[in-house]
Amino acid sequence: MEKLKKCKPTILVYGIERIECKEPKEDIETELCILHFESFDTKENFQDYDGVILFQGIFEKIERHGGGYFSESYTTISSYKHELQRRKKQYQLLRERNGFICFLLVTPFFDRDEHGDTSGTDLAKWALNYPSFYRKDIGHQITYLRPMRNEFIAFLKHFGATYTIFENYNNELEIKEICRVESGPAGIILWNKQYFIPTLRPKEHEIEEFFKVLSDALISCDKKLSEEIPDWANEFKFEEEKSLIGQKSKLQEEINKINLRLLEFREYKKCICYDNELLRDSVIKIFREGFGFKVDDTDKFKEDFKIIDDKGDAIVLLEVKGTNKGITREYINQVDSHRERANVDEKFPSVLIVNTNIKKSNSLDDKYQDVAKEQIIHAVKMKILVMRTIDLLNMLYLKEQGVLSKEEFLQILEQESGWLETSEKAWKIRKE
Repeated sequence: MEKLKKCKPTILVYGIERIECKEPKEDIETELCILHFESFDTKENFQDYDGVILFQGIFEKIERHGGGYFSESYTTISSYKHELQRRKKQYQLLRERNGFICFLLVTPFFDRDEHGDTSGTDLAKWALNYPSFYRKDIGHQITYLRPMRNEFIAFLKHFGATYTIFENYNNELEIKEICRVESGPAGIILWNKQYFIPTLRPKEHEIEEFFKVLSDALISCDKKLSEEIPDWANEFKFEEEKSLIGQKSKLQEEINKINLRLLEFREYKKCICYDNELLRDSVIKIFREGFGFKVDDTDKFKEDFKIIDDKGDAIVLLEVKGTNKGITREYINQVDSHRERANVDEKFPSVLIVNTNIKKSNSLDDKYQDVAKEQIIHAVKMKILVMRTIDLLNMLYLKEQGVLSKEEFLQILEQESGWLETSEKAWKIRKE
């Protein structure tokens, strides 16, 4: 890769296929850096990049044996020794060049097998092997992590999860916490350049967002750490400094709340961009978090969900679709079939929400193409309310502006049929 032509820091994302993640075909660029993906057997060198991201466990092979009627089960752990030794050398060279490395911790650490010690079979293990410093398996996965560094709040909120805590009795080890659970630190930074971050494995549709949020956090944190003075020097504090630190802490809390709120708006807007699971999740977030409705999304038919009352009874059935075209008769009929599956009558409030013209959309204007007249008439006949996802976003916008209440929106969903057409200024029901 001709990295020298890039004006932003370039991070190597290495070997993600080893945990069955599909690497993007092209680099991913964020506001702060460029992410370049290479496979496990690449000839690319760690030290040629500003930073490296890789998953724990990619250098080792864990095999479980036995467990039949006449034998006990046991585990063996081996490593890809040649590649591991090569990357150890490059890891040291990367450190000499003041680059950072980030290990993503996705499983428990297995430091012994049937044949003895295996604490050096993976690069992440080897990088953590310091005297009087221990990694402890907590026996199960914990998904609620308390952030200790603001740069990682967004990443941990969406992806943070751990099987491991760390215990340090080595006073010479320079360590900072990224996040904690009740029993101890779960994510750490060693020597300001080695990041160990506990996380879920990203799903295929999450790859781009996962690495964008992570890399921006790493770049921000790395820049901040490079400007910090040693901890011992910070023990001296001026009186005004103490006051300013208190003010900063309060302001930071407010900024964190703002950032989390901005992330919520971003999640809402996915409904006009994506299909399938991302689309459904976004629409459900709008109803549940945006409008404050109680939602039952446990339906085995993944495109269906319900608004429920305080007793848990369904009051509105909803179906979500994504298409490269417009709203079709077939989709409207599927909503009617949804009523049959739910054992309700043909007048039960039912809503079809469609993200239209997905691949054809290059601007917001492309999301405002009208619903065909014949489909509106058919929806009225079937007593179904249809809307585009841009209509749903606009209804949320009107609610945020105080023009529309949650109760008024629910009344529309329960009583109307046809097309709910909206803009940022008003809404109307079209019957033809």
